[in-house]
Amino acid sequence: MSSFEMLEPMTRDRPLKSIGLLLVENFCLIAFAAVTEPLRLANQLAGRTLYSWQTLTLSGRSVKASNGIEVTPGGAALDGIPLDLLLLCGGGGGQYKVDPECLRWLQSQASRGVHLGALEAGNWILAEAGLLDGYDCSVVWEDRAKFQAAFPAVCSSEEFFVLDRHRYTAAGGIAGMQMMLKLISRAHGTQLAAAISELLGYAGISSAPTAQQLTPRQALARLQPHLHEVLTLMENNIEEPLDLDFLATFIGLSRRQLERLFREHLRCSPSRHYLKLRLIHARYLLNETAEPISEVASRCGFLSTPNFTKRYREFFGIVPSGDRLKKPLLRIEALH
Repeated sequence: MSSFEMLEPMTRDRPLKSIGLLLVENFCLIAFAAVTEPLRLANQLAGRTLYSWQTLTLSGRSVKASNGIEVTPGGAALDGIPLDLLLLCGGGGGQYKVDPECLRWLQSQASRGVHLGALEAGNWILAEAGLLDGYDCSVVWEDRAKFQAAFPAVCSSEEFFVLDRHRYTAAGGIAGMQMMLKLISRAHGTQLAAAISELLGYAGISSAPTAQQLTPRQALARLQPHLHEVLTLMENNIEEPLDLDFLATFIGLSRRQLERLFREHLRCSPSRHYLKLRLIHARYLLNETAEPISEVASRCGFLSTPNFTKRYREFFGIVPSGDRLKKPLLRIEALH
């Protein structure tokens, strides 16, 4: 008999024995493996089936992971497989356009008392369904401001993973493993979770989630608050670009001092960086909206479409119309 077989659950919640993993097109394979391997090892070490899991898409069609590997799911979510926990396996890149049928199905699962979770950008789908309102939610740092603006009723967290009542979210690959180890520890004790952690070559289980690593932008904010303030002003004034003299005066520096800051820390001039921000935003609008190119140009502070096209081609090596054709919108219809 395994030394772990007699371990008793340590929470009053029902055991989360049956787990569904809903695969979203371009899901992160590393995050998926990081969640399932602890489950496999839990069964192996306990000498019995503590957990069972199944890969799903909404109607059972195959999907591709972000690395291009095509995965055939074990079943269709719409078949009504009974679950204790459903994890949405998303990828990077932020917001998805969600099929309404998927939202309705998720809401039906929540109404049945199924615990819900998300890896990486899967949290956008849960939030779109209204299933994270009033919950803390782990969000990758680069998407946090956009996520909070889109879902003000959700409390976005800088923690790697968050367990809030019956909602479980993890920001990235390794965070999914940390989250699953914590759930296993809660249900079957720290001894089993520690043994799994050792087999995975993981240093240990934190007693609580930890904050995501300080980003370069956050470090810059601490070291160079003036520069961070200017960057924020630029990002918030894309449609009507601010004059560089105004920016310098606003933060109490001369234009020459401002230019020196940009050269030292960003290796470019303020005007060049501002142009880069506007063009990157233009590329986002081209690929995420159906707005005419002339409207995109206007929304990014360009006075004429020809000037916008010229600058865009110089920066990206392709004209705006050609770039739009290359990059279709990412959708979740592939869940079918």
